[in-house]
Amino acid sequence: MHTYPGVRAVHKGPAPGTVRDAFRIRRMPLQWFRGIGSAVAAGVPTLIGALTGHLDYGLCASIGGFAFLYVGSETYRQRAIKLACVALGLSLTFGLGSLSAATPWLMVLLFGLIGALAVFGFGAFQMAGPSAMFFILTFSVGTSLPYDLHALPLRTLLVLTGGAFAWMVGMSGWLLRPHGPETKAVAGAYRSLAAFVDAIGTDLYPEKRYQAAVQLRAADAAVSGGELRWRRNYGPTLRLMALTRKANEMFMAAVEISLDRQAAKVPEGTAASLLSIADRLQHPQQEMLQPKAAADIPNGHVRRLSGLLNEAAAICLGEDAGRGTAEEGTLPPSFSLRRLLSGALNPHSALLHTSLRYGIMIAVAAAVAYSLDLNRSYWVPLSCTAVMLGTTVLGTAHRAIQRTAGTVVGLFLGAFILSLRPEGIYIALIMAVLQFIIELIYLRNYALAVIFITPSSLLIAESSHPDMAVSFFISARLTDILIGSAIGIIGMLLLWRRASSSKLPRALAGVIRMEGKLLESILSSSPSSRVTAWTNELETALNRLRLLYDGALAESVGRRNQASSWWPALDAVQHIGYALITAAGNAQSHAAPDEASSDCSLFFEQMAQAAEQQLTPEPANIPALSSIPVLQHELAGLHEALQIRDRTTQSPAIKSS
Repeated sequence: MHTYPGVRAVHKGPAPGTVRDAFRIRRMPLQWFRGIGSAVAAGVPTLIGALTGHLDYGLCASIGGFAFLYVGSETYRQRAIKLACVALGLSLTFGLGSLSAATPWLMVLLFGLIGALAVFGFGAFQMAGPSAMFFILTFSVGTSLPYDLHALPLRTLLVLTGGAFAWMVGMSGWLLRPHGPETKAVAGAYRSLAAFVDAIGTDLYPEKRYQAAVQLRAADAAVSGGELRWRRNYGPTLRLMALTRKANEMFMAAVEISLDRQAAKVPEGTAASLLSIADRLQHPQQEMLQPKAAADIPNGHVRRLSGLLNEAAAICLGEDAGRGTAEEGTLPPSFSLRRLLSGALNPHSALLHTSLRYGIMIAVAAAVAYSLDLNRSYWVPLSCTAVMLGTTVLGTAHRAIQRTAGTVVGLFLGAFILSLRPEGIYIALIMAVLQFIIELIYLRNYALAVIFITPSSLLIAESSHPDMAVSFFISARLTDILIGSAIGIIGMLLLWRRASSSKLPRALAGVIRMEGKLLESILSSSPSSRVTAWTNELETALNRLRLLYDGALAESVGRRNQASSWWPALDAVQHIGYALITAAGNAQSHAAPDEASSDCSLFFEQMAQAAEQQLTPEPANIPALSSIPVLQHELAGLHEALQIRDRTTQSPAIKSS
């Protein structure tokens, strides 16, 4: 077992979660737009129904208002398509629920099918939002209504009308700030870049680098997507595209500084200047902090970062419009549904297992509820749906704790509201207020949100069945949530509980091989299109590998040591990856003889096999490249890291599936 002198120390890995995190309140801005928008989308249809004497119609239309909850940080064109699809999907699932209400076995089948398809769809298209939650809720409400085929078209149309109204609410911001989502995405990238620059040389470096990479890809998707090709000559779009390119270049410059052992520290005030650009983007009237001149900085990498910062500041102030010229080569490849689905349907895809687990357990929860003939049976699969959004054992435990605790407190609030016997317009106002509070605090802590979700659900149920006692709804709600939460936890423990950790060795090996391919294309002076393609694939693979590691870390408290033993190797692979990505930016200057390329390919394949087979790597010849001197240290670090994992693993290794 060989130890290499001068190998970089392994950065501290991400802290694993604990059960206590279920009650941690996250520090993040209040979601004012989501709060107000959801209150309007849910409250106005109910209010119109109450004022016209058809409260039941209003409540039905308000279900379509759930479409607003799928608003994310996408561009308005993406949002228009997304919300239209969600609105149609909600009306379809509601109709299916009403149609199958008299056939329990069909309801059970559809519960599982809708849940699995919704999770798969949102995951495959990488769409932010509450995934299957409100599709299952809408289907559940449809099954709870009296079976009436004659009323089915009207009910479905009401849900679709509510969805159309939610679409208008979600798109309303376009009238004031048509580039609002893109601007917010670019500003977020600059804020993450500031945190990353500040973290260079600290244990927070890997985490902040990962967060910055994710935000930069989000900004790229927002400003350079295919939907913007038709307006590439429009001034605001050009400005945002130029700022995004500068952010990517500064990210690479910062990575080079972190890899260069001779580099000086990042100039003081760099992070503040980056934050100033972000603030100026979102608040044009705000004064911007001018960065320092770069001419007097001796270190090349640091000087380049400062120069790029000055260029970004000039673009932000509108002083350098020429830099906004969009080049066809900077645009991503066109969307391919076939490529997207083939990746998502891969047998080794975590998404496929997650979707199947979701659908199976929701169907089981529905089967249990209807076989026991529980009161308000649909609340059981609905609770299971909410709990299983945790995706890992620890995440599911968090959701179960949060949902149970929040429900117990929320039942008291719900009992108080129902004791007031609200009617008509007051029901609409109370629902709007509750929905506003829910969306305002939802992202801070789910348990707090459930406190207000519970009375909202009770209010809808009691309004639909005014002849039943309040105590009936309260007892049924608590019983069904406990059963649904228990089924969700059992499902997570039984089905693919190690879906992430079992894939981690193979995913790590895949990234190592991808790095070898990128280095080979750099050394062999391959066409720039090929180098760019490998660079984009590697960036995506590095982010996915980190997500997979986070999932493995949260799978089980008892197996956490085995998952964390992979961190040194992941840390080394990330450093190599970003070193190669920076080198790819000037690939033509790194050409090397075929012998050097062959040695590098052999080394990467040896390391990939060691990771995939979970074996200690054999002594290997670490290739030296004069044009990328830092790479030899990083490759030695990877060889050492795979040995570290072998020494730190205290129990049999996790076998890859």
